[in-house]
Amino acid sequence: MPRSNDSDLGRRIFVVQKEKAVEDALDKIRRRVGADWCSVSPTDCDVLKETLGEIWTAIERPRWSTYRFSKLTLADIHSLVASGKELRTKRYMTDSMLQSLDQILSRSQ
Repeated sequence: MPRSNDSDLGRRIFVVQKEKAVEDALDKIRRRVGADWCSVSPTDCDVLKETLGEIWTAIERPRWSTYRFSKLTLADIHSLVASGKELRTKRYMTDSMLQSLDQILSRSQ
């Protein structure tokens, strides 16, 4: 088995931390929405997951910890998905997109 260098290990740790943060957020969102979660299509769920990952990557960790995912409404989720679909077409996050996503998540505080 080849040895990993420190930068490979650091990148892998970063990815694992991001995936855990996103999964924790999704779990809180799913529990909050409850039975209405079935109105979120599998494709939209994938977009939401990608969007949360992009947000986690773009902001500082203390800011992420202020978001209360368990208080997001179904309308907030649909707004995040719509922004995520726009993000997919642009392939990068602009400052205005990040501010818009932050505003949606900040309403949950």
